[in-house]
Amino acid sequence: MDKNEEKKKQIEKTDKVGGLKKNLYSQEWVRSQKKAPGIHKKHYEIKEGWEEGNALEKEINEAMSVPIKNKTMLNKILLSSIIFFVFALVVVAFTIFGGISNVSTSNVDISVVGPASIKSGDKLDLQITVTNNNAVDLELADLIVEYPEGTRLPDDLEKQVKTLREALDNVPSGRSIRKEFSTIVYGEENSEKDITISLEYRIAGSNAIFFIDRSYEMIISSSPINLVISPMKESISGQEIEFSVSIVSNAEQSVSDLILVGEYPFGFEFIESDPKPKFSDNVWDVDENDVVRIKGIMKGQEEEEKVFKFRSGTPSATDERKVGAIFALAEKTFNIEKPFIGVDVVVNGERSNEYVFGGDDAVRVDVVYRNNSANSIIDVEIEAKLVGEVLSKNEVNVDKGFYRSGDDTIFWDKRTQGELYEISPGDSGQLSFSFLPAEFSTRSNYINPEVDLSINIKGNRLNENNTPEEIESTISRKIKVSSDLLVTPRATYYTGPFTNTGSLPPKVDQETTYTITWSLVNSMNDLANARVISSLPSYVRWMGVVSPNSELITYNPVGGEIVWEVGSVKAGTGIKSSAREISFQVALLPSLSQVGVPPVLVNKMVATGVDRFANVVVTGKAEAVNTRLDTDPGYSYEKSLVTE
Repeated sequence: MDKNEEKKKQIEKTDKVGGLKKNLYSQEWVRSQKKAPGIHKKHYEIKEGWEEGNALEKEINEAMSVPIKNKTMLNKILLSSIIFFVFALVVVAFTIFGGISNVSTSNVDISVVGPASIKSGDKLDLQITVTNNNAVDLELADLIVEYPEGTRLPDDLEKQVKTLREALDNVPSGRSIRKEFSTIVYGEENSEKDITISLEYRIAGSNAIFFIDRSYEMIISSSPINLVISPMKESISGQEIEFSVSIVSNAEQSVSDLILVGEYPFGFEFIESDPKPKFSDNVWDVDENDVVRIKGIMKGQEEEEKVFKFRSGTPSATDERKVGAIFALAEKTFNIEKPFIGVDVVVNGERSNEYVFGGDDAVRVDVVYRNNSANSIIDVEIEAKLVGEVLSKNEVNVDKGFYRSGDDTIFWDKRTQGELYEISPGDSGQLSFSFLPAEFSTRSNYINPEVDLSINIKGNRLNENNTPEEIESTISRKIKVSSDLLVTPRATYYTGPFTNTGSLPPKVDQETTYTITWSLVNSMNDLANARVISSLPSYVRWMGVVSPNSELITYNPVGGEIVWEVGSVKAGTGIKSSAREISFQVALLPSLSQVGVPPVLVNKMVATGVDRFANVVVTGKAEAVNTRLDTDPGYSYEKSLVTE
C-alpha cells in the first residue's frame, strides 16, 4: 500500500464526518457499539398526582362520567317498567280470559215453552226459564219480552202492549228462575209472529251490563175477522162502479177499535162511501160485521187489469191512519173492458179530465164516437149535459143538434143527425157544440165557477144470440172558469192626491208633473201574488211619492221599471167592492221632437195573479198612458200636445 493510500485511511479514521459518510454509502455498514460521549441514562420520579392530570383533563373526565351514570339509571327504570307492563298484561289476560271461562253469556240459557200456533185473539201463555250456568251469580237481572204490534193484555183489551219487563233480581249460580207471561195476540190468518225474549244482568265487581236474547216464533192459525169484497163486474173506462167490503167475524171473542184501509188502483176516482171515511177517502172506523159500500169511477186502458186491496186490524200506535196489527187482507182484480160503443170528449183541442178557460173565451166541445163491436149499432142517441151556474144559456151553440135550455142538455139522434140511425162496425163520427160563461158584469155573483160536462151515448145491437140489447157509454169532464183580472190606468193633472206643477199644455224643456193612477178589478175567484209591472220612458222622471203609503211599489232607475206588489185580491174587487188603486207622481220633460204630439207618460202594463180556485195564472193588460187626460175635469185636447 503506498503512502498516499495510508494517509487517506488515516484521515478517514480520524475524520468523524468522513466515517459517517463511508458507513452511509457502504454496503457492509455495521452499527457502531460505541456510546455517544456526554450522554448518561437518567431516572425520573413519577409524582403521586400524575393520574389526575391537569385541570382540563379532570373536567372532561367528570363531564363524560355523568351521562354514563344517568344512562345506567334510565336503563334500570325502563327495564322495571317493561317488567311491570308485562305483569299487568298477564293479570288482565288472566282476568279476562280466565273470567270468561267463569262468567259468560254462553253459560246463560233462556228456554221458552209455548204453543207453535194460536188463533188470533186467543190467550198466549209463555213459560220462560232463565238458567245460570256461570260460577258466579247474576245480579240485577231483568227479563224483557217484546211482542208484535197489536198485542194486548188479557185484563185490558183496549190497551196495546209492546214490551213487558220482569225484574228477576239475582239468579244464583247453577240455579234457574221461571216466569209466566200472558197476553192476547192478534194477527192475520197464517201469518208468522216473532217474539223476542232478552235478559239483562250484571256480575259482582263489574259495572258492565251483559245482554242475551233469543227469538220465539209462532203462527196465527186463524183471524178474528175476514174481509169479503163483493163481486166486481168488468166495466168500461169512465163508467161508475160500486162495490162493498164486509168485515165478517171469525172468532168467539169479539174485537173492537178496528180500522179498514183501502188501496185503490191508479185511475180510480172516489165519489162517496157509506159510511163516510174517517180520513181521506180510504180509511174507515169499523166493527165486526160492518159493511162499507164504495162508489167511484174507474178509468184506464182497454183490457187493463186493476187491483183493489183492503186490510183491517187495530190502528197503529204511532199513526191512526195505518193498520198496526193486521187481522185480515183481501184483494179483488178488476178488468177494463173495451166498450161496444166508445165515446171521447175534446175540449178546445185538449183531452184532459179538467180544463180551465178564461172568462172571455168560447169553449168548443167535440164529441167523438166509435162502434167497437162486431155488429151494427142502431138508433144511437147522444146527450151532453152541462151543469153550472156560470153557464150563459144564450151563448150555447150546437152543430146538428138541439139544446134544451130547461135542463141545459144538448141532444142528438137520428132525427138531427142521420148517421146515428145506424153505425156500422168500426165506423166513427164527431159532433160539436160551444158555450160561453155569464157576462162580465154578473160574474162576481159566482164563487169558484165551473161547468160539469157529462156525455152519454146509447144504442141497440144484436148480441151473439141475435137478441137486441141496449149498450151505453158515459164520459165526463170538468171545466173551470178562471177569474178576470183587469188593470185600468189613467193620468190626471187637476185631480188626484198630489198637487201638480208646470204648464199645461206641456212645453219643450220645461217639466210638467202628472198623477198616474192604476185601478185593479178581479171578477170571480180570489187571487194570490198579484202584481202590476210597467216602466217609464227616458224623458219621464219618477217623483217618489205614492198614495196610499200602505201599498208596496218599487221603481228601478235602471230601465225605469215600476212594480206594484198587490198581493191578495178578493173576488168581486172593483165590482162588488171598490177597486184596488194606487197613485204616483211623474214629471215630463218634453223635447222638440215631441212638439204637436201627446207624449207617453207610462208604458204598457201587465197585471198577473194566481187564481186560487182554477190554480192558473191569470193576466190583464193595458195600453200606455199619455198626456190625454180624458178623465180629468177641465181637460181639453189642446192641453195634451207639446208646444214650444
